[in-house]
Amino acid sequence: MGASRLDANMRENLLGNMADEPPRSRRSPLSSLPRLRGGNEAVNAMAGATGCCVAFFFVMSMFIASVSPLEYGLKKNNLNGVVFTEHVQGGLHIVAPWQSYLTFPATRVTLEWSNSYNADRPKVNTRTGADPNDPDSGGQPLGISCAVQIRLIPEKLREVFLNFGSYTAAKQRYILLAGNMVSNTAQEFTPQDFWQRRNTIASRMLGKLNNTLLGNGAEAVSFEIMKVDFAQQFEQSITGVQVAEQQKVVNEYSQQVQQVEQQIAVLNSHNVAKIATINANAMRLAKEMVGNATKAAFVAKQDAKAVNYQKLKEELELTSAQFAEYIKIRSLMAQSSAGGKVVVNIAPPNVEAVAVGPSGETRHL
Repeated sequence: MGASRLDANMRENLLGNMADEPPRSRRSPLSSLPRLRGGNEAVNAMAGATGCCVAFFFVMSMFIASVSPLEYGLKKNNLNGVVFTEHVQGGLHIVAPWQSYLTFPATRVTLEWSNSYNADRPKVNTRTGADPNDPDSGGQPLGISCAVQIRLIPEKLREVFLNFGSYTAAKQRYILLAGNMVSNTAQEFTPQDFWQRRNTIASRMLGKLNNTLLGNGAEAVSFEIMKVDFAQQFEQSITGVQVAEQQKVVNEYSQQVQQVEQQIAVLNSHNVAKIATINANAMRLAKEMVGNATKAAFVAKQDAKAVNYQKLKEELELTSAQFAEYIKIRSLMAQSSAGGKVVVNIAPPNVEAVAVGPSGETRHL
Protein backbone atom coordinates (compact mmCIF):
# COMPACT_ATOMS: atom_id res chain seq x y z
CA MET A 1 0.00 0.00 0.00
CA GLY A 2 2.80 2.40 0.92
CA ALA A 3 4.90 1.42 -2.11
CA SER A 4 2.05 2.11 -4.52
CA ARG A 5 1.51 5.53 -2.96
CA LEU A 6 5.26 6.32 -3.31
CA ASP A 7 5.21 5.33 -7.00
CA ALA A 8 2.21 7.57 -7.58
CA ASN A 9 3.93 10.56 -5.97
CA MET A 10 7.07 10.02 -8.04
CA ARG A 11 5.07 9.74 -11.22
CA GLU A 12 3.24 12.91 -10.36
CA ASN A 13 6.50 14.78 -9.72
CA LEU A 14 8.00 13.57 -12.98
CA LEU A 15 5.04 14.31 -15.19
CA GLY A 16 3.97 17.46 -13.41
CA ASN A 17 0.52 18.41 -12.40
CA MET A 18 -1.57 18.41 -15.52
CA ALA A 19 -4.21 20.33 -13.67
CA ASP A 20 -1.90 23.35 -13.60
CA GLU A 21 -1.53 23.32 -17.37
CA PRO A 22 -3.79 25.63 -19.38
CA PRO A 23 -6.70 23.90 -21.05
CA ARG A 24 -5.44 24.71 -24.52
CA SER A 25 -2.12 22.99 -23.97
CA ARG A 26 -3.89 19.86 -22.81
CA ARG A 27 -6.01 19.79 -25.95
CA SER A 28 -3.27 20.65 -28.56
CA PRO A 29 -2.26 17.61 -30.63
CA LEU A 30 1.43 16.60 -31.02
CA SER A 31 3.24 17.93 -34.14
CA SER A 32 3.88 15.28 -36.73
CA LEU A 33 7.52 14.24 -37.53
CA PRO A 34 8.83 14.36 -41.14
CA ARG A 35 8.53 11.19 -43.07
CA LEU A 36 11.72 9.10 -43.27
CA ARG A 37 13.28 8.97 -46.77
CA GLY A 38 16.14 7.11 -48.42
CA GLY A 39 18.65 10.16 -48.64
CA ASN A 40 19.72 12.98 -51.05
CA GLU A 41 21.47 11.73 -54.21
CA ALA A 42 23.49 15.03 -54.81
CA VAL A 43 24.95 14.95 -51.31
CA ASN A 44 25.99 11.36 -51.76
CA ALA A 45 27.65 12.23 -55.08
CA MET A 46 29.62 15.10 -53.56
CA ALA A 47 30.76 12.95 -50.70
CA GLY A 48 31.95 10.32 -53.11
CA ALA A 49 33.81 12.81 -55.27
CA THR A 50 35.52 14.30 -52.19
CA GLY A 51 36.62 10.89 -51.09
CA CYS A 52 38.02 10.14 -54.53
CA CYS A 53 39.96 13.43 -54.57
CA VAL A 54 41.41 12.78 -51.14
CA ALA A 55 42.45 9.33 -52.18
CA PHE A 56 43.94 10.68 -55.44
CA PHE A 57 45.97 13.38 -53.68
CA PHE A 58 47.13 10.89 -51.07
CA VAL A 59 48.32 8.54 -53.78
CA MET A 60 49.96 11.37 -55.74
CA SER A 61 51.74 12.64 -52.64
CA MET A 62 53.53 9.33 -52.51
CA PHE A 63 54.92 9.99 -56.04
CA ILE A 64 55.84 13.71 -55.66
CA ALA A 65 58.75 15.25 -53.76
CA SER A 66 59.47 18.97 -53.38
CA VAL A 67 62.81 20.78 -53.34
CA SER A 68 63.26 24.40 -52.19
CA PRO A 69 64.27 26.95 -54.88
CA LEU A 70 67.41 27.69 -52.81
CA GLU A 71 68.50 24.06 -52.64
CA TYR A 72 69.90 21.31 -54.82
CA GLY A 73 68.36 17.83 -54.62
CA LEU A 74 69.90 14.38 -55.18
CA LYS A 75 67.49 11.49 -55.68
CA LYS A 76 68.05 8.64 -53.23
CA ASN A 77 66.63 5.12 -53.12
CA ASN A 78 65.56 4.56 -49.55
CA LEU A 79 65.48 0.77 -49.96
CA ASN A 80 69.05 0.09 -51.09
CA GLY A 81 70.63 3.51 -50.33
CA VAL A 82 71.64 4.22 -53.94
CA VAL A 83 72.18 7.97 -54.67
CA PHE A 84 71.71 9.11 -58.26
CA THR A 85 74.21 11.40 -60.02
CA GLU A 86 71.77 13.86 -61.56
CA HIS A 87 70.71 16.78 -59.42
CA VAL A 88 67.64 19.01 -59.48
CA GLN A 89 67.00 22.49 -58.16
CA GLY A 90 63.69 23.72 -56.82
CA GLY A 91 60.13 22.67 -57.66
CA LEU A 92 58.04 19.50 -57.53
CA HIS A 93 59.44 16.28 -58.97
CA ILE A 94 57.93 12.84 -59.60
CA VAL A 95 59.57 10.03 -57.63
CA ALA A 96 58.76 6.50 -56.62
CA PRO A 97 57.26 5.99 -53.15
CA TRP A 98 60.55 4.50 -51.96
CA GLN A 99 62.58 7.46 -53.27
CA SER A 100 63.33 10.89 -51.77
CA TYR A 101 65.71 13.84 -52.24
CA LEU A 102 68.84 14.73 -50.33
CA THR A 103 69.04 18.54 -50.16
CA PHE A 104 72.11 20.79 -50.34
CA PRO A 105 72.23 24.62 -50.30
CA ALA A 106 72.30 26.17 -53.77
CA THR A 107 73.33 29.61 -52.45
CA ARG A 108 76.66 30.82 -51.12
CA VAL A 109 77.50 29.67 -47.61
CA THR A 110 79.52 31.92 -45.30
CA LEU A 111 82.06 30.36 -42.95
CA GLU A 112 83.32 32.71 -40.24
CA TRP A 113 86.17 32.55 -37.73
CA SER A 114 85.85 35.23 -35.05
CA ASN A 115 84.82 35.87 -31.46
CA SER A 116 81.27 36.71 -32.57
CA TYR A 117 78.46 34.63 -31.06
CA ASN A 118 77.22 33.55 -34.52
CA ALA A 119 80.66 32.58 -35.86
CA ASP A 120 81.35 28.99 -36.89
CA ARG A 121 84.70 28.86 -35.10
CA PRO A 122 86.80 31.18 -32.90
CA LYS A 123 89.45 33.33 -34.57
CA VAL A 124 92.40 31.49 -36.12
CA ASN A 125 95.40 31.58 -33.77
CA THR A 126 98.69 31.25 -35.64
CA ARG A 127 102.09 32.93 -36.12
CA THR A 128 103.57 35.14 -38.78
CA GLY A 129 106.78 34.52 -40.67
CA ALA A 130 110.15 35.70 -39.36
CA ASP A 131 110.73 39.45 -39.22
CA PRO A 132 113.52 40.41 -41.69
CA ASN A 133 114.82 42.88 -39.11
CA ASP A 134 114.89 40.14 -36.48
CA PRO A 135 115.38 36.72 -38.15
CA ASP A 136 115.76 34.96 -34.81
CA SER A 137 112.32 36.06 -33.58
CA GLY A 138 110.52 33.23 -35.38
CA GLY A 139 107.51 35.41 -36.14
CA GLN A 140 104.85 36.94 -33.93
CA PRO A 141 101.70 35.28 -32.56
CA LEU A 142 98.50 36.69 -33.97
CA GLY A 143 94.79 35.96 -34.19
CA ILE A 144 93.00 36.32 -37.53
CA SER A 145 89.25 37.00 -37.69
CA CYS A 146 88.13 36.17 -41.21
CA ALA A 147 85.26 34.87 -43.32
CA VAL A 148 85.00 32.93 -46.58
CA GLN A 149 82.04 32.35 -48.87
CA ILE A 150 81.87 28.95 -50.51
CA ARG A 151 79.60 27.48 -53.18
CA LEU A 152 78.87 23.79 -53.64
CA ILE A 153 79.62 22.46 -57.12
CA PRO A 154 76.37 20.82 -58.39
CA GLU A 155 78.16 18.18 -60.46
CA LYS A 156 80.05 16.95 -57.36
CA LEU A 157 77.13 16.72 -54.93
CA ARG A 158 77.03 12.91 -55.12
CA GLU A 159 80.76 12.80 -54.41
CA VAL A 160 80.26 15.14 -51.43
CA PHE A 161 77.55 12.88 -50.01
CA LEU A 162 79.56 9.72 -50.53
CA ASN A 163 82.68 11.25 -48.92
CA PHE A 164 81.07 12.98 -45.95
CA GLY A 165 77.63 11.39 -45.54
CA SER A 166 75.71 14.69 -45.25
CA TYR A 167 76.01 18.39 -45.89
CA THR A 168 76.49 19.07 -42.15
CA ALA A 169 79.52 16.79 -42.04
CA ALA A 170 80.86 18.33 -45.27
CA LYS A 171 80.51 21.82 -43.80
CA GLN A 172 82.50 20.83 -40.73
CA ARG A 173 85.18 19.41 -42.99
CA TYR A 174 85.31 22.63 -45.00
CA ILE A 175 85.66 24.68 -41.80
CA LEU A 176 88.57 22.51 -40.66
CA LEU A 177 90.38 22.62 -44.02
CA ALA A 178 89.88 26.35 -44.47
CA GLY A 179 91.03 27.19 -40.93
CA ASN A 180 94.22 25.14 -41.37
CA MET A 181 94.90 26.78 -44.72
CA VAL A 182 94.53 30.28 -43.22
CA SER A 183 96.89 29.35 -40.40
CA ASN A 184 99.53 27.93 -42.76
CA THR A 185 99.33 30.79 -45.24
CA ALA A 186 99.76 33.42 -42.50
CA GLN A 187 103.24 32.03 -41.79
CA GLU A 188 104.38 33.04 -45.29
CA PHE A 189 104.16 36.75 -44.44
CA THR A 190 105.97 39.04 -42.02
CA PRO A 191 104.18 41.00 -39.29
CA GLN A 192 104.57 44.22 -41.29
CA ASP A 193 102.73 42.64 -44.23
CA PHE A 194 99.53 42.37 -42.20
CA TRP A 195 99.11 46.16 -42.11
CA GLN A 196 100.93 47.05 -45.34
CA ARG A 197 99.91 44.23 -47.73
CA ARG A 198 96.67 42.89 -46.29
CA ASN A 199 94.96 42.75 -49.69
CA THR A 200 97.83 40.62 -51.02
CA ILE A 201 97.50 38.25 -48.05
CA ALA A 202 93.73 37.94 -48.55
CA SER A 203 94.18 37.15 -52.27
CA ARG A 204 96.81 34.56 -51.46
CA MET A 205 94.57 32.89 -48.87
CA LEU A 206 91.59 32.88 -51.25
CA GLY A 207 93.64 31.14 -53.94
CA LYS A 208 94.87 28.46 -51.57
CA LEU A 209 91.40 27.92 -50.08
CA ASN A 210 89.94 27.51 -53.54
CA ASN A 211 92.56 24.94 -54.51
CA THR A 212 91.87 22.98 -51.32
CA LEU A 213 88.06 23.05 -51.50
CA LEU A 214 87.83 22.23 -55.22
CA GLY A 215 89.01 18.73 -54.44
CA ASN A 216 86.19 18.38 -51.91
CA GLY A 217 83.25 19.46 -54.06
CA ALA A 218 83.16 23.18 -53.15
CA GLU A 219 84.53 26.47 -54.46
CA ALA A 220 85.81 29.46 -52.47
CA VAL A 221 84.15 32.54 -54.00
CA SER A 222 85.37 35.38 -51.74
CA PHE A 223 87.54 35.84 -48.66
CA GLU A 224 87.89 38.72 -46.21
CA ILE A 225 90.25 39.41 -43.31
CA MET A 226 88.08 41.26 -40.81
CA LYS A 227 90.56 41.76 -37.96
CA VAL A 228 94.14 40.92 -37.01
CA ASP A 229 95.13 40.79 -33.34
CA PHE A 230 98.82 40.79 -32.35
CA ALA A 231 100.21 40.30 -28.88
CA GLN A 232 99.68 43.34 -26.66
CA GLN A 233 103.39 43.92 -26.10
CA PHE A 234 104.16 43.68 -29.81
CA GLU A 235 101.34 46.07 -30.68
CA GLN A 236 102.64 48.57 -28.14
CA SER A 237 106.15 48.35 -29.58
CA ILE A 238 104.81 48.79 -33.11
CA THR A 239 102.72 51.72 -31.96
CA GLY A 240 105.78 53.28 -30.33
CA VAL A 241 107.83 52.84 -33.50
CA GLN A 242 105.08 54.33 -35.64
CA VAL A 243 104.69 57.26 -33.24
CA ALA A 244 108.45 57.87 -33.34
CA GLU A 245 108.46 57.74 -37.14
CA GLN A 246 105.51 60.11 -37.31
CA GLN A 247 107.20 62.44 -34.83
CA LYS A 248 110.32 62.37 -36.98
CA VAL A 249 108.26 63.35 -40.01
CA VAL A 250 106.55 66.10 -37.99
CA ASN A 251 109.94 67.42 -36.86
CA GLU A 252 111.21 67.42 -40.43
CA TYR A 253 108.16 69.36 -41.53
CA SER A 254 108.61 71.77 -38.61
CA GLN A 255 112.22 72.30 -39.65
CA GLN A 256 111.11 73.03 -43.19
CA VAL A 257 108.52 75.45 -41.83
CA GLN A 258 111.21 77.24 -39.79
CA GLN A 259 113.44 77.39 -42.84
CA VAL A 260 110.64 78.92 -44.88
CA GLU A 261 109.90 81.39 -42.10
CA GLN A 262 113.58 82.44 -41.99
CA GLN A 263 113.60 82.86 -45.74
CA ILE A 264 110.48 84.99 -45.46
CA ALA A 265 112.15 87.08 -42.72
CA VAL A 266 115.27 87.59 -44.89
CA LEU A 267 113.16 88.56 -47.88
CA ASN A 268 111.16 90.90 -45.67
CA SER A 269 114.37 92.55 -44.44
CA HIS A 270 115.58 92.97 -48.00
CA ASN A 271 112.25 94.47 -48.97
CA VAL A 272 112.32 96.83 -45.97
CA ALA A 273 115.84 97.97 -46.95
CA LYS A 274 114.74 98.50 -50.53
CA ILE A 275 111.70 100.44 -49.33
CA ALA A 276 113.90 102.63 -47.08
CA THR A 277 116.27 103.28 -49.97
CA ILE A 278 113.40 104.17 -52.25
CA ASN A 279 111.90 106.48 -49.61
CA ALA A 280 115.30 108.19 -49.03
CA ASN A 281 115.80 108.69 -52.73
CA ALA A 282 112.28 110.02 -53.03
CA MET A 283 112.84 112.47 -50.13
CA ARG A 284 116.16 113.57 -51.64
CA LEU A 285 114.59 114.11 -55.01
CA ALA A 286 111.66 115.91 -53.41
CA LYS A 287 113.92 118.29 -51.44
CA GLU A 288 116.09 118.82 -54.48
CA MET A 289 113.06 119.57 -56.59
CA VAL A 290 111.65 121.92 -53.92
CA GLY A 291 115.04 123.65 -53.61
CA ASN A 292 115.37 124.07 -57.33
CA ALA A 293 111.81 125.29 -57.57
CA THR A 294 112.38 127.77 -54.71
CA LYS A 295 115.59 128.98 -56.33
CA ALA A 296 113.91 129.31 -59.71
CA ALA A 297 110.99 131.16 -58.13
CA PHE A 298 113.33 133.52 -56.28
CA VAL A 299 115.34 134.21 -59.41
CA ALA A 300 112.16 134.77 -61.43
CA LYS A 301 110.84 137.07 -58.72
CA GLN A 302 114.05 139.07 -58.62
CA ASP A 303 114.14 139.27 -62.37
CA ALA A 304 110.54 140.45 -62.38
CA LYS A 305 111.37 143.05 -59.71
CA ALA A 306 114.37 144.27 -61.68
CA VAL A 307 112.30 144.60 -64.81
CA ASN A 308 109.45 146.33 -63.03
CA TYR A 309 111.80 148.68 -61.12
CA GLN A 310 113.49 149.55 -64.38
CA LYS A 311 110.12 150.36 -65.92
CA LEU A 312 109.16 152.38 -62.84
CA LYS A 313 112.43 154.33 -63.00
CA GLU A 314 111.86 155.11 -66.65
CA GLU A 315 108.25 156.12 -66.07
CA LEU A 316 109.19 158.48 -63.20
CA GLU A 317 112.28 159.73 -65.03
CA LEU A 318 114.41 159.33 -61.93
CA THR A 319 118.13 159.16 -61.75
CA SER A 320 119.85 156.24 -60.21
CA ALA A 321 120.48 158.14 -56.98
CA GLN A 322 116.89 159.30 -56.81
CA PHE A 323 115.57 155.86 -57.52
CA ALA A 324 117.84 154.50 -54.78
CA GLU A 325 116.36 157.00 -52.38
CA TYR A 326 112.88 155.96 -53.52
CA ILE A 327 113.72 152.38 -52.77
CA LYS A 328 114.92 153.32 -49.31
CA ILE A 329 111.71 155.23 -48.64
CA ARG A 330 109.65 152.21 -49.78
CA SER A 331 111.66 150.03 -47.49
CA LEU A 332 111.04 152.33 -44.53
CA MET A 333 107.34 152.37 -45.35
CA ALA A 334 107.26 148.57 -45.47
CA GLN A 335 109.01 148.36 -42.07
CA SER A 336 106.86 151.09 -40.49
CA SER A 337 104.29 150.07 -37.87
CA ALA A 338 102.22 153.23 -38.36
CA GLY A 339 100.28 151.99 -41.33
CA GLY A 340 102.97 152.92 -43.88
CA LYS A 341 103.07 156.66 -43.04
CA VAL A 342 106.63 158.05 -43.11
CA VAL A 343 107.72 161.69 -42.99
CA VAL A 344 110.65 162.42 -45.26
CA ASN A 345 112.65 165.63 -45.19
CA ILE A 346 114.07 166.28 -48.57
CA ALA A 347 116.99 168.69 -48.42
CA PRO A 348 117.60 171.30 -51.09
CA PRO A 349 120.19 170.60 -53.65
CA ASN A 350 123.67 170.28 -52.26
CA VAL A 351 122.11 170.05 -48.76
CA GLU A 352 122.12 166.84 -46.79
CA ALA A 353 118.62 165.41 -46.44
CA VAL A 354 117.42 163.87 -43.17
CA ALA A 355 114.53 161.48 -42.86
CA VAL A 356 112.61 161.20 -39.58
CA GLY A 357 110.93 157.87 -38.82
CA PRO A 358 107.68 157.21 -36.92
CA SER A 359 109.51 156.68 -33.66
CA GLY A 360 111.53 159.86 -34.03
CA GLU A 361 114.73 158.39 -35.36
CA THR A 362 116.57 160.34 -38.04
CA ARG A 363 118.43 159.07 -40.98
CA HIS A 364 120.72 161.01 -43.29
CA LEU A 365 119.76 160.79 -46.82
